[in-house]
Parts: sequence; C-alpha cells; structure tokens
Amino acid sequence: MQTISRHAFTTAFLGACVALGVAACSSANSPTSPTPALSQAQADTLGADLANEADAMVEGATFSSTSGAVLNPAPTLGGSANPTFSPQCQPTLSPLPPTNSDSDAVPDSVRIDFSGCVISRPLATITLDGTVDIIDPTPDVTDHSVKTVYTNFSRSVQRLVSGRHWSLLENGIRMVSGSSSELQRSETGFHTEFTYGDGSTATHDRTWNSIFTADQAGTIKVDSLPSGTVSITGTSTWARNQNSWNLSVTTQPNLHYNADCTDAPRFDAGTLTAVATRNGASTTVTIQYTACGQYTVTRS
Repeated sequence: MQTISRHAFTTAFLGACVALGVAACSSANSPTSPTPALSQAQADTLGADLANEADAMVEGATFSSTSGAVLNPAPTLGGSANPTFSPQCQPTLSPLPPTNSDSDAVPDSVRIDFSGCVISRPLATITLDGTVDIIDPTPDVTDHSVKTVYTNFSRSVQRLVSGRHWSLLENGIRMVSGSSSELQRSETGFHTEFTYGDGSTATHDRTWNSIFTADQAGTIKVDSLPSGTVSITGTSTWARNQNSWNLSVTTQPNLHYNADCTDAPRFDAGTLTAVATRNGASTTVTIQYTACGQYTVTRS
C-alpha cells in the first residue's frame, strides 16, 4: 500500500521513483501462482494517474462568465488549485463578446486560448497551452448544459529547486447536463498523455461517466460547484513502456468532493477501484481518499 500526501501527490505523478518494466513474475517457488497484471510500482503509478483523471472529472462542470475560463483547470498537477486565475495567465477569448442566444451563463460557443500562459511561483513555473472550446449544446434552452472540447491542452510544471519537469496533454470532449442539485458528466474517447519527471510517458484513453450530487440540493451554479458526492463508472486503456492494460473503473463508496479543498485531489473520502487486465491476468488497484490532497493506493 502506498500513502500519498499533498506533496507526494506531485511526486507520484512524476513516476520518477522507478523505471517501470514488464509486469512482475510469479515466484520461482510457487510456479502455479498467478502472474499479476501489474507490479506494485506500476499500480502506484496507475493509481496516481487515475487520481488525476478523477479529479479532472470536476472540470467542464462549471464555467466563469466573468473570466471566461473553465474553473479549476490545473490542480491535478499538484499544489494549490486555480492557477488560471493568476494575473500572470490571461487566456484569449474568441469571439469577444461571444453570442449567447438563450441568455444563460454558457455562451453559444467561445474558444479559450491558453497560449503564453506562464505562471511563476516561488518553487515552480506552471505553463498552460492549447485551447478549450466552451459550447452550449442547447443554445435555445436556458439550462445547465456545457460541452468542453480540449485541443492539445497542456499543463506542465517545472520545479525550480530540483529541476524536475512533468506535464500532461489532453484531447477530447466532456459533456455536462443536469440541474441545480445533480449533474451528469461524460467523457468519450478522452485522451491524456502523461510525461513524468524521468522523461517517460504514459497514455490513458477513457470513456467515463459520472454523476455529481450536491450535498445541499439546489446549490449547483454554472459558475460554482458546491461540495457533493461523485460516482464514476467506465472503461479505459492505460499504456506505459510499450505495455497496455484494459481498465474497468467504479467508485464504492462514492467519492466526496470538498469545495473547500485547496490541494489536489479535491476528494476527502470515498474509494475509486480499477480492475486492470492484461494477457488474461487481472489486478485490482484501489485508491482510497482519506483527506483533501491525500489518498492511499493498494494492489490486490
């Protein structure tokens, strides 16, 4: 079991602890023991990546009509949330002003270009790039429906002390619909590429669905998400070092999103489980959230 704290969340995301190779072999003294689909080191890296992805499911559910930015676009890189709202990062919106046929909080279509967004912090430099399109899938109906299209949207961190650099690149579509009490969210064929601190990479292609239920009914707004529970189900493929695994993901008990969390991941309770299968062998990776920015990863 690996316990990940707020600081270690970033370290785990690097995947720099080990150079991962093929799955662990069964013991020579137990030739009939099943070969696990994932080694412990691979399970730890997968767990960190899935924690990033689960946290990212919050994205696209909210849209700031003031800044035009998708809320919370980069806490999955570790550290405090909301670097987009730094004065150093002013993404370009087009068209400006955008058309809004139904006069709700989501425009008919607006592109947010993060080119040139470099945020300097005391211990790190954060860089955002690429575009996110915000689209109202029901432009003639006043409701809470948002479609976000990520095109080569990247986020990277350069640690100033260690010199470590890591990043992720996203391409895909997130859909959100619902009410002020509950939201349904989906990702279909969403592609993420992770680049770790040692220069190695991994990819994750997923089709996930989630339901967000507010702790207090009627408190969801287009520009703010309250605390609530999150259920996630879906399938995906995770690939690393020329190996790939098929994943089946569920939450039981459901995750609890804490709107007051300032560190990623922004869940303070719940369990995310992934069954990884490769070459007929299966391994279960369990991610248990214990507090804001903290979770444990176990393999079975």
